[in-house]
Amino acid sequence: MESKREIPSCDVCQQPANQTCGGCKQVYYCSRSHQKQGWKDGHKTRCCPFKIQFTSALGRHMIATRDIKQGEIIFKEKPAMIGPRITSTAHCLSCGKKLQPTMIEDNLDYYKCPLCNWPMCSPECAKDEVHKNECKAMTDKGYKSSIKYDGPDKAEAAYCVIAPLRVLLLKESNPKQFENIMNLESHLDKRIHTHFYNVLKSNLVVFIKNIVGLPFKEETILQVASIFDTNSFDVRSPDGTKRFRAIYVTASMMNHNCRPNTRHIFVGNDYNMVVLATVPITKGDLITASYTQSLWGTLDRRKHLKQTKCFDCKCERCGDPTEFGTYLGNIYCSLCNGVFNDNGLCTGAMLVSTNTFDDTAPWKCEKCDHYIQSRQMFWGNNALKQDLNKLNKSGPLELENFIEKYNLTLHPTNHLIVQAKLALAQIYGNYEGYTLPELPNNLLNRKIEICHELLELADKLEPGWTRFRGTILLELQAAMSMQTKREFEAQKLTKTGAQFVIYVYVIKLLINQAFQSSSSSAHYTSPPRGSEPTPI
Repeated sequence: MESKREIPSCDVCQQPANQTCGGCKQVYYCSRSHQKQGWKDGHKTRCCPFKIQFTSALGRHMIATRDIKQGEIIFKEKPAMIGPRITSTAHCLSCGKKLQPTMIEDNLDYYKCPLCNWPMCSPECAKDEVHKNECKAMTDKGYKSSIKYDGPDKAEAAYCVIAPLRVLLLKESNPKQFENIMNLESHLDKRIHTHFYNVLKSNLVVFIKNIVGLPFKEETILQVASIFDTNSFDVRSPDGTKRFRAIYVTASMMNHNCRPNTRHIFVGNDYNMVVLATVPITKGDLITASYTQSLWGTLDRRKHLKQTKCFDCKCERCGDPTEFGTYLGNIYCSLCNGVFNDNGLCTGAMLVSTNTFDDTAPWKCEKCDHYIQSRQMFWGNNALKQDLNKLNKSGPLELENFIEKYNLTLHPTNHLIVQAKLALAQIYGNYEGYTLPELPNNLLNRKIEICHELLELADKLEPGWTRFRGTILLELQAAMSMQTKREFEAQKLTKTGAQFVIYVYVIKLLINQAFQSSSSSAHYTSPPRGSEPTPI
């Protein structure tokens, strides 16, 4: 006999309910008025389209509790803690601004906090709430910073103490936030014996215990440092003048994926994080972010993740030797492609890893028996990186020569070729001597060609509304506008011709897509009308 379906109950009065919260789809109400009341009674802070789960395989991770639309805001979050990078040039401890020296008593130096002597950008920042507790902790023990101006790019190791100190001080000032941060994964067991953490024992631990005099064990101090290394996000202001690290507790629950389904932006002076869906996310799917560079090859990405986040990535992309057919980290087989085969044709066969999850596995040709050791791939990759980094990027010539020089070695979408093409897409149309009105038709066509190639790559590696795709769309839109203008002036397009209308339509479409993909303001898709509590 078929059992009766359980009728959900109202979250406010526990009576039978037939309306669902449009945000999380997890809570029910019997009426619109009780939706409003429930929202005010606390559901506002709990409403989200995801939940945090734990499994032995994935650890803590974020799961969608309903279908999430492309472009929808998944959550917003304030930073739980901010702080300077471990080794940093002189930056303001309050706002994160890179400092510029001024003449002070006939010497170039930074403005300093009058109490603890740390470089700051202004008296206002020296008095800011962010700096208040650490300043008191240091001045109470008579400590004063010795940092002074000694060149524009000098890195100061002393900044490594600030972020951990701020977290430790939370134990008294904000115990709940301290607990939230301390509950995050640290991977200290994997870092504790590294050279860097041996150095931290002799400076960070000594500073916290002996100089500031906080009653914490060495392990706790190093755990805080490791929590920051594992979970912090690199935050930069849009104009590039401010940079620091920040912990976002909820965002730290997102698992990594080398082809993620979200992206994040930072908004406002408080650098709140807004996480958006770049593609539609189905109920039950993992909500993922990327903790590395999507335009690096698998060898580089996995090495970076192992070193900085202490895990071996085994996502779908890392498991595909061709990286979804892009061959981003591959090279041509020197036997099949370096020399023409018997038919006088170049085969274009690639060397691919025999086991992408084993960095020591050999690389074998897709068509013949030729193989090389993985260390040869590492060495060759690093040598070509050095070649690329040495190029003069103020103009296109050396970049174009690099692409031509290695066209029998590197696939057209190899990550080094992609970096060169990205630079060319920026140079053509934007740099002095290469602005759009100055570009000859062949270089204008070259820019359009590069943009189309990069968009094809974006569709495979960063699909949906991503910043990379938005940047390329903007460059393509500008080039196509100029091309259309020239063809119209050359009477290849008539005023009334349908072709001109199509061109205009395509350009408008590209502008719209680019704006949605790269806008610094978050796009929001609201839940269905009638199921959302009254807005806040």
